[in-house]
Amino acid sequence: MYKIEFSGCLSTLFIFLLILFLIKELWWLIVGLIIIAIVAYYGNLIYKTYLNKKQEQKINYAPEMGEVYKICPYCNTKVKVNEKTCPCCNRALN
Repeated sequence: MYKIEFSGCLSTLFIFLLILFLIKELWWLIVGLIIIAIVAYYGNLIYKTYLNKKQEQKINYAPEMGEVYKICPYCNTKVKVNEKTCPCCNRALN
């Protein structure tokens, strides 16, 4: 007898129509996910910039007049007294 076979074109068309239906019905979800991705990307960028700036301030430490500071024995950088490691070479201070 005759067998009915679906060609690849028909199944592709069905999948395409299903995707269009989901996009039409769930557009707010897609937009929300895009907004979350954008916020996460720029939030991470801002956070990394903040950490780099904080690290740079530690490296470029300039003590005020009369302030006590340490000098790193490895790289001769001025370091705050309460620091445990040198911000430039990341070695432990004794």
